[in-house]
Amino acid sequence: MEQIDFVDQQQHLPTTPKRAPRMRRTGSVRAGHRRLTADIPADLHKRLKMQALREDRSVTDLIVHAAEYYLRKL
Repeated sequence: MEQIDFVDQQQHLPTTPKRAPRMRRTGSVRAGHRRLTADIPADLHKRLKMQALREDRSVTDLIVHAAEYYLRKL
């Protein structure tokens, strides 16, 4: 018995995926705040995460507190 192929030539060709346009995230930063991205050593990141867990706080809270403390001492 002969096999029937229902895919025409155009459908059989591989296609390149289309990239979705980059969308800016909205609502991800609280009002009155700015996002800060910094590359820090992996060990420091791990220590910050561990300390945040011990204090039941976020890493963001620790960083903000440390930055405010540092700037007051200048």
